[in-house]
Amino acid sequence: MSASSDRLPLIRLEALPAEVLVDLAAGRQPASLGRRCEEGALPPPEVAGRALRLLASGVAERWSLPYAMIDERGAIVGACGFKGAPCLGLVEIGYGVAPLRRGRGIAAAAVRLLLEEAVIRGGAHRVLARINPDNAASSRVADKLGFVRGEVALDDDGEPLAQWLWPPSTDFAHDGEAP
Repeated sequence: MSASSDRLPLIRLEALPAEVLVDLAAGRQPASLGRRCEEGALPPPEVAGRALRLLASGVAERWSLPYAMIDERGAIVGACGFKGAPCLGLVEIGYGVAPLRRGRGIAAAAVRLLLEEAVIRGGAHRVLARINPDNAASSRVADKLGFVRGEVALDDDGEPLAQWLWPPSTDFAHDGEAP
């Protein structure tokens, strides 16, 4: 998958292979990447572990594997992906960009590709991004792409997360409940 527009950088997404995820889940730097990788661009161990569990349970790779964000020079500058297969037409996404590459439109370009993958090729009808209210940059990305912010709820670890839904739903925007 790749995206480019007048305002967004050229980014392409490549699924991270299972052997890379095994290293990441164990907290090791993968030796098998075969390309330059910006510091902080790869998914954290808990994301890699979740991906491996989803794969092991039979969830399709498109919904299980995190994607590396590849810039025009071929470097990995971030990662994004789905947090499982769609349920009742709703799929959740997550994304992150290497600290030194933030503020350049990379996350917006990658999320736009995820939206296309989810809705056009994946059959999802809605996309959810749960973002810490203190994460202004991620909130700006969601807002820029037409997500609407809903209620803030605590996740399983007690972290407050605002629910951002795309495409916007009047009910979601007014009563703060996810579909």
